[in-house]
Amino acid sequence: MAKKKKSQLSAEGKTELAKAIAEKSQTFAKTYASMETSVARFFRWMSSWIDRLLFNQKHGKLVALIIALLFCFMVGSNDDFDLFKANREVKTLNNLSVSTIVSEQAYEVSGIPENVTVEVIGESSDLQMLNLQDNYQIVADLSGLTEGTHDVTLQPKNFSSRLEVIIKPSTAVVSIKRKESKRYTLGYDFVYTSKMDSIYALSEPEFEQGEVVVRASSETLNKIAFVKALIDVSDVNSNFETDAEIAAYDQLGNRIQVDIRPTSVKAKVQVSTPNKPIPITLIPNGTMPDGKAIASYKLDSQAVTIYAPEDVLESITELPIYIPVNNLNSDQKITMPINLPSKVTKASLKNVMIDIKIEDAQKKDIANIPIQYKNAPSANYDVRVVGNGSSTMKVTLVGAKAQIESINKNDITIVADFSSVSEPGVYDIPLSVSGTNKLVTYELSSQTIKLEFKSRE
Repeated sequence: MAKKKKSQLSAEGKTELAKAIAEKSQTFAKTYASMETSVARFFRWMSSWIDRLLFNQKHGKLVALIIALLFCFMVGSNDDFDLFKANREVKTLNNLSVSTIVSEQAYEVSGIPENVTVEVIGESSDLQMLNLQDNYQIVADLSGLTEGTHDVTLQPKNFSSRLEVIIKPSTAVVSIKRKESKRYTLGYDFVYTSKMDSIYALSEPEFEQGEVVVRASSETLNKIAFVKALIDVSDVNSNFETDAEIAAYDQLGNRIQVDIRPTSVKAKVQVSTPNKPIPITLIPNGTMPDGKAIASYKLDSQAVTIYAPEDVLESITELPIYIPVNNLNSDQKITMPINLPSKVTKASLKNVMIDIKIEDAQKKDIANIPIQYKNAPSANYDVRVVGNGSSTMKVTLVGAKAQIESINKNDITIVADFSSVSEPGVYDIPLSVSGTNKLVTYELSSQTIKLEFKSRE
């Protein structure tokens, strides 16, 4: 296919095209000039109006008020818009103690909070400097006040002037009372006894002085029930001497903050290890089954050494071990714990092994056991058995043959207890029976006896 030839404009066509372009350019130039003139007129009008508004004395105050309101709105609606507090932060100081400026020798003060919370506001650099300080304080200045009740404002001290300090609470209702003096006899308490081995016993301490002087208001002095030296006995194992802190307490044992002179006292304490070997005794607890009885027993240790105060040791003659026998019907070896009596602090053994031998139980009667009176009427009264009763009674022994054969009437005790009797008359008095041999059961034919007691003529 043959290529088309490009059309070419004639000289007249070119002339016409040039005229059209020129006309359009002139139209655009006129439109742009017209728009430029309109915009210029608008800005001149706005400028003239603003000048009349701002520089007119009649409208100047109104304009200033509007501008101020717009500025406040901008600041309040944007937390980040802060011209005067750029980069300010808040640091909270918890449990900051309060110092009191007052003559503690003359006055007792109450109502000051022990601790307060403090918020410190400032620039980051100033708050960092605060972290390096250790001398800032919160102070209650009472130096110009007299006795009575006062509202006191707490003040920050040694904080940078560039920091804003907010104290919570910022005020306190303070009571100021004049101190009086009173002497007290010194008592004592051993403290931290749990840190001392229980085998040791402590003597009553010796003090270099037996009295102390306490200064406080008369109201506080009246609350003091006792003043004690607190003697630390941690890890002691021999005689020692120490400076004991002195403290005052109310009737409930609550510590009272008062001025005590001296604040401590020298105390000497003797440390000993009182102990005593005590024989172990087996006591059956319950009823043996199938007519059985304990014939004998052996212990792997016949005695145990116990540690206790001297008066406690004197009252203990044996250490009973109660063994359950309700299911015991054959020879057995049993390990039993050793239960310590009251006020016994320690023992040489915790457990004991018992080798028990069992056999068939037998019975034996022992007659004419005299009846003893417990809690009997005073010497102004006579007691007699009523009717055909007797002042003696038969006791039936139940146990292994060898055990009951070893018992005689002197080993048995029958008691009539008058605890429930308060007036003369005739009563059925309850009886109880016991014996020295704990492996044997003791039985009475009657659990009471009819007795009369009356005034002596």
